[in-house]
Amino acid sequence: MEEVGRIYGDVGLGQFHLTLQTPVERGDYLTVNDESHGEVLCQLDDLRRKSDLDLERADQLGRGADTPIHESLLGLARIIGYRDVQGLVRVPTLPFRPGAQVYRAEEPLIAKVLGLNHHSASGAYVGLLRNHNLRVELDINQLVQRHVSVLAKTGGGKSYLLGVLIEELLRHKVTCVIIDPHGEYGSLRQASESNGAHARFNVEVQGFASRIHEYSPDTSLNETAKPLTFSLRTLDPRELLTFMGLSNVKTFLAPLKKLLEEVGAVNPDYTVKDLVRAADRGEGPTLEVLHERLDYVEATQLLGPKGTSLNELVHKGEATLVNLRGVAPDIQEIVVTKIASTLFDNRKKGKIPPLFLVVEEAHNFAPQQGVVTCSRILKNIASEGRKFGLGLCVVTQRAARIDKSVLSQCTTQLILQVTNPLDLKAIAQSIEGLTEGMTEMIQALPVGVALVTGGGYHTPLFCEIRPRATRHGGESVRIVEN
Repeated sequence: MEEVGRIYGDVGLGQFHLTLQTPVERGDYLTVNDESHGEVLCQLDDLRRKSDLDLERADQLGRGADTPIHESLLGLARIIGYRDVQGLVRVPTLPFRPGAQVYRAEEPLIAKVLGLNHHSASGAYVGLLRNHNLRVELDINQLVQRHVSVLAKTGGGKSYLLGVLIEELLRHKVTCVIIDPHGEYGSLRQASESNGAHARFNVEVQGFASRIHEYSPDTSLNETAKPLTFSLRTLDPRELLTFMGLSNVKTFLAPLKKLLEEVGAVNPDYTVKDLVRAADRGEGPTLEVLHERLDYVEATQLLGPKGTSLNELVHKGEATLVNLRGVAPDIQEIVVTKIASTLFDNRKKGKIPPLFLVVEEAHNFAPQQGVVTCSRILKNIASEGRKFGLGLCVVTQRAARIDKSVLSQCTTQLILQVTNPLDLKAIAQSIEGLTEGMTEMIQALPVGVALVTGGGYHTPLFCEIRPRATRHGGESVRIVEN
């Protein structure tokens, strides 16, 4: 093995300082031979140069003086551990000895300790361990059971990474429903163009046209989608109030019930337009508000006599896109509320298979501040969905703006470059074991590299994301051609 340095100074049980003879990168894996347990895997968490150059000598150097500089390359390493005879990862109970040799870790040891299995039956292949040819595969059972977050700044590649994840779910025939506010994921139907990166990562291009179903409230703009509507008959008065954007149940529930009874007695097959007319005939401020809000619901055309059925929305082993491109924010909230509630209720009753609900731009649907109609149901899914096989994936470029109770329930996190201090703070608070060095590395991650926590791994990993097998649909619009 290649020796890279020696341990010096006070040595703890979780980390140690080392002086480096060979340059290494922050995040590289190292190993130390422990007297009792053999090779122990470690990771370089920080790196700095120490020199004897003071201000006065630096000034002399600037004037051309021949000033010798004595310097040392120093590192701080985190101890990951070793595998015991039972296959569990353990950390030595005694500190390493000062002066002990530190080596560059070889791939068999890295794979063994980190648990990087090749072609696992339940693994979602998302890429390679950074600077190594070791596959990173997320445990799909944990993704669904314990929820996922994909976090990155704008332009950081979160929609690309999510596309990779959805490809893997489709390969493993996991049922998915994807809330797609910008209409980016219809490109999953089409195969990507093959290039050298596909060969390096051993990825075959393919499309999933036969396994993608798309619905939208606005098919005039989203022509590839089928109409998404909801049945007025299946709504109880409380749900209708949600569609109307009325949260004051005490004020409006009883008058709305009375209005529904009156219209239903005359015409059992009543429409929203019938309700609008009946409210218009009434008197008083309450009925005026009901008339105005029912008129609004009629204009959205979300409520029809039949509506999109559950069997149309959920296809076992396939993905359904809810394309909300061009749809007003308030209508988006209503759609997400109804779909999330329907999926949760029917999953609890066992009427639909276990599934994965993906919510893009999640900070708009479950914000930390402010109230939107879909916040409560998404919080409920985050806290209780795992009991019933309803997994949640939240995707956002503003980790600080998403509800903390939702983010904290996501035990698998895929984090690309993030630079906003508030977002970094929110991420650090939601991940156990995230070191200061890792937080700094998140700010400087190159495009295409993500920090992976959870997903079946006991320690955070830096992963080079594999190329998409399908065409990426989230490219930015080019203003000026080169």
